[in-house]
Amino acid sequence: MVKTVKKKTKNDPFISVVMPCYNARRTIAASLTAILNQKVAFDYEVIVVDCSDDGTEEIVQSGFPQVRLIHLGQLESPGSKRNLGVRYARGEIIAFTDSDCLPPPDWLAQIVDHHKRIDADGIGGCVINGYPHGLATLVSHLIEFNEWTERTPEGYMRNIPTSNLSFKRETFRKYQVCFMDIYPNEDTLFNWTLSERGAKIYFSPRLCVVHMKKVKMGNLLLHQFEFGKGSAETRRISSLPGKVFVKYPILCVGLPFIRWFRATLRFAECDLKTLLLFWLVTPFYLAAVGAWSLGFMTRGRYLSPGPRFPIEGPVADAPNPF
Repeated sequence: MVKTVKKKTKNDPFISVVMPCYNARRTIAASLTAILNQKVAFDYEVIVVDCSDDGTEEIVQSGFPQVRLIHLGQLESPGSKRNLGVRYARGEIIAFTDSDCLPPPDWLAQIVDHHKRIDADGIGGCVINGYPHGLATLVSHLIEFNEWTERTPEGYMRNIPTSNLSFKRETFRKYQVCFMDIYPNEDTLFNWTLSERGAKIYFSPRLCVVHMKKVKMGNLLLHQFEFGKGSAETRRISSLPGKVFVKYPILCVGLPFIRWFRATLRFAECDLKTLLLFWLVTPFYLAAVGAWSLGFMTRGRYLSPGPRFPIEGPVADAPNPF
């Protein structure tokens, strides 16, 4: 059930690619095909943790028998799904990506090379928009990934999205961390906790994936609202900056303009072409970030931010897939 590419060499680590998945029948085949066609000189495995009800499970089972599939019988958050993937992974390096991402053929080779050369616990890279001509998709991408572009300077960061992020296996035990069930901000909280405990996370624009997610304007606003709720919750339970906005929600009225200004500075520093495009879609950007701010202002709390499936320790109803 393990994807074996070539005989493992003495100095190359064995990698586990962990992919949480939910209702991804439109993209899962392309994503897995890209992952299974990596040009590498070492062995690696692919683990898909899925709770879909749209036929994704059948696509993986029938088309990709070499993938290790964990299918859950009920809806679970991406945080718990990543924890389960790590729990069952056998690799020395754990590489995370999503079911709507396409990594290039040298993605895993680049990950190994970076982990060999760079003093870091985690290494991640940029996320490229696969549908740059769709307005809502463009706005969504500019909101969520403007910190991690092909022109973002290389260096240490406190946060990189798990659509393109890898860790040494020992990191999870060394720093006693796992993903929480605060969707869609579980990766931000995970990375912040790691950084607070002394871990190093490194960004390289040479590591890239293409994000193949089409977004409609209505869905964009709803997703940003949920994103705002999760952002507020992560600040209630951690030391992430921005607690003043949780304490005084009325201040959130100014958050869209603060975020717009910060994004402008990022693009002005390293990507003038994208800056001009960003200015053109400013009204739509502010509308979407306004929805994010409304979500942030809500007082609703997550009933159980802790993961239902941690990485280590006994779990009464954890699946036994293999």
